[in-house]
Amino acid sequence: MYILCSVYLFTATFIRKIRTKSGTYLAEVRNKRVDGKVKQEFIRYIGKEMNGSPVRRISSADIKVMEIRRSLDVESVHRIAMKLGISSMIHKNASIMVYSQLLDRPSINRMPEYLKETEILRYLDITEVTTQDLYSSLEEINDMDFSGIEKKLSDMFLEIEKNKRTVVIDITDTYFTGDSLDSTPRKGKEGRIRKLIQIALVVTEKHGFPLMHRTYSGNVSNRMIMDDLVKDLWINGYTAIVVDRGMSDSQRIKSMLELNFTMICGLKKTPDLKKIIDTMDRNGIYTKNHRVKLKNTEVYCSSMDYLNGKIIVVFNPSMEAIKKAHYYEHSSDESIAGYLGYSLIYHNTSMTEGEIVKKYYDKDSVERAFKQMKGVLDLRPVRVWLRTHIEGHVKICYLSYAILSYLGYIMEKINISGPEALDALRSGYRVYLEDNSTGFKWEKMVSESAIQRKIMDVVIKKT
Repeated sequence: MYILCSVYLFTATFIRKIRTKSGTYLAEVRNKRVDGKVKQEFIRYIGKEMNGSPVRRISSADIKVMEIRRSLDVESVHRIAMKLGISSMIHKNASIMVYSQLLDRPSINRMPEYLKETEILRYLDITEVTTQDLYSSLEEINDMDFSGIEKKLSDMFLEIEKNKRTVVIDITDTYFTGDSLDSTPRKGKEGRIRKLIQIALVVTEKHGFPLMHRTYSGNVSNRMIMDDLVKDLWINGYTAIVVDRGMSDSQRIKSMLELNFTMICGLKKTPDLKKIIDTMDRNGIYTKNHRVKLKNTEVYCSSMDYLNGKIIVVFNPSMEAIKKAHYYEHSSDESIAGYLGYSLIYHNTSMTEGEIVKKYYDKDSVERAFKQMKGVLDLRPVRVWLRTHIEGHVKICYLSYAILSYLGYIMEKINISGPEALDALRSGYRVYLEDNSTGFKWEKMVSESAIQRKIMDVVIKKT
């Protein structure tokens, strides 16, 4: 059995084509002077020309597989990183961390071994890297002017987003095991008591493109974080915001109104706001005229004037039944049970109740962002201890998510999510081969599947 493979010769010899009835054959020859005349000296038979390209004839028994490396998923990530300018914004070693975090999330200590299995170093034009280089890259990216990187990325993302000034804001907790970050153990959203850092993330409303992020020590209230974010939002021109409950109250709403913010804010049921719920007639709100259908449920709404805008009382009978059933297992205080199933939303827009409620509860862009950062990208910095490493790791995840969000955006055309596209490309390998008899080396891509070709066609077109 014989295999034909591409040939590239860089010697003083040259290739002579010998045309016959059965095809065009190739021979390696060189000029030699004999009796004062230049003649071609035959060196060896090379192969045959097929479709205009030279090929070599090699026995399959002489072929040795040298390496097999993942290639297609790396290429797609690299192309998007180049498109977004990320590769030029950060050092190459930091790019290794971004790519690997997005593709597999290996530990830094295992990275040199892992990199031999992919083409990350090849695409980044790096010969070798050590674990110390990678730890140093976390410190380097943490010392950079990251707000400048966020600004460059946000400018590109806002060119894509239609509603350029409406952003969604949320805060998440993530655990860490290091002891150098100023933080005391406390209970997070998952109910576990450990050291935490808090991450505030601002994304675009439609596609969930990241615009900015901030990290906090883990013991800062959400309202204090919101106070810190407001000035940066205002400076960057993001004056239309959607904010989850727990991040705003009447005093903060007044402050944002002074800055001319347009906002949709979830509000906690404080004693003063519970008085508004008390004025609602449950039977009056629980009617067809007040119904709003959401993706997975339906709610009933009524609103009234509040702080130069309106406050909407939202009643969810399904949630009320679930929460009361759980609550009555542990308590029978009807003064608390009476408010289960109710929530409050403030807004100062011109939209209807139904539009506001849908925009607030169907704000899946930021939830999808955190889900992908904590799930697909494994946001938790459990493998690093120093403060600079922890915060650098969060920035690595931010850039990884920027690539993933853009991949998800361009994949909408073929109805595939970003994570699904990367998963489909994982089996796109490049094989490195060698002819044992001659030492000739070449490489070959494993045949792409139909879905891989479809994904790469979009990636190449959009980058």
